[in-house]
Amino acid sequence: MEIYTQALLNSLTLGALYALLALGLTLLFSVMGILYFAHGAMYMFGAYITFYIAFKLGLNYFLAAIVAIVVVAGLGYLIEKGLFKPVRGLILQPFFIAVGLNWFSESFGYAIFGTKPVGIPDILPGGIQIAGASITWLRIILVLAGLAVIVGLHLFLTRTKQGLSMRAFVEDPVAAALQGMSGNRVSSMAFIIAGGLAALAGLLVAPMYALTPTMGEHVTLNGLLIIGLGGMGSIPGALIAAFIIGFIDAFGAVTIGTEFTWGVVFLFVAVFLTIRPTGLMSTGH
Repeated sequence: MEIYTQALLNSLTLGALYALLALGLTLLFSVMGILYFAHGAMYMFGAYITFYIAFKLGLNYFLAAIVAIVVVAGLGYLIEKGLFKPVRGLILQPFFIAVGLNWFSESFGYAIFGTKPVGIPDILPGGIQIAGASITWLRIILVLAGLAVIVGLHLFLTRTKQGLSMRAFVEDPVAAALQGMSGNRVSSMAFIIAGGLAALAGLLVAPMYALTPTMGEHVTLNGLLIIGLGGMGSIPGALIAAFIIGFIDAFGAVTIGTEFTWGVVFLFVAVFLTIRPTGLMSTGH
């Protein structure tokens, strides 16, 4: 029984992590209609920036986290302006740019960070026991951070002028443009938010796993499965799908092993989309 309680706790952690990543991918697909294959690279940069500032320069970890989020969000802004703005509205070009950007980022990561994996010491040792299972304070923070970001993004999209503009642009770009809403501003905001979310996920996960320049590959593919399962462009659907896949991932690890779990995840998503091609929630994309 304890092993399943532990799996349940792990599924909450994984669900929160996957949600942070999938929200950014979903937002970018909603606004620009692109599958952003370089999203995992932003996750990787967030983790490494935190590592170098906190443990190479010796600064406060939480200050390092803030710097990482700001830097990667700013990088997202520059990427949108330099690479994606010129091809907005096209189909294949953004896809190829995103794939190429991911490969370049990984190569750049090897050149700057080296080929050897590095690890961040546990910044919050200890945890709590629940029904014989344990969860570390860091994982609790990850779950709480995920929930806080979900609430914050919801409030941003429903209660602020910028968020409402973004929603209006997603629902009807032509009508939004006629109302004076700038597609440039909306796209920039989407990349800034997505970059910040990816960096947050990376820096939260960094103390739990080894850091490598390719650490984002798996989470990017995972995020793409999530937005497909949730319904392309649906933020509520992505959130539900993130926790569903987190549940399958965690329980698969303790029943059939991690080597086979992702085959089960893919099979589940493939079968579900065969039965319901629009995903959990359709947005019309």
